[in-house]
Amino acid sequence: MEKLSWRARNVLFSCGLFFFFLSSSCSTQANIPTVSDDLAELLVRNEAAQIVAVSEDKGRFSEYQIFLSDFPRKDILGMSIGNRRIYISHELAKRASRRSSYLWLLRQTLAHEIAHETADHALGNGGSSFNYFSIGRGISGIDVGLPLTVRFRPYSVEKELDADLRGLQYWGKLGWDCHIWVGILRRFRDENYPGDALHPTDKRLHQAQGACLARKYSSEAS
Repeated sequence: MEKLSWRARNVLFSCGLFFFFLSSSCSTQANIPTVSDDLAELLVRNEAAQIVAVSEDKGRFSEYQIFLSDFPRKDILGMSIGNRRIYISHELAKRASRRSSYLWLLRQTLAHEIAHETADHALGNGGSSFNYFSIGRGISGIDVGLPLTVRFRPYSVEKELDADLRGLQYWGKLGWDCHIWVGILRRFRDENYPGDALHPTDKRLHQAQGACLARKYSSEAS
């Protein structure tokens, strides 16, 4: 991964590109506002198509609806809401077209959200009947462009970790370096970002490091 300068890391922080840790992958009955940007949409769909093609949903990419959204809360990068509907930060998509570091972050975000869909995590969540408040500020409807009255049902930490692990498997099938995934999480840890109760940085980083190491041993053995 392209090494970020101190200024670039500050941009990453200030623009809130931490959605993996604050991810509110959820079930919701409302529609999140979307934006139209042909170039950004093409990039996102092309990247998503690669991932879906090596996933359990191979051959079902036509069922995916992937939208761009200018989330009012800028630390939200993407959302999976079930029925193969995914929302991606418009700002992230634009940056991904210009910088390799953001492209890899987009790929990580997509792999994680697609993994929620292929695992049907939303099916086990039922409705969207309660709010979730993280260690810091919780995510509300206003944060994603909906009325405050809209409430989210988040995935459990087990499902979030499972989405990470599945996403890493998709990366491996595409020949993408798992150390890039690890590096994204490590950089957040080094910036003293602990994540939240459902997206603990240390647990996610530890899991990714273990999966990456196991892949290395597997490759050496073969």
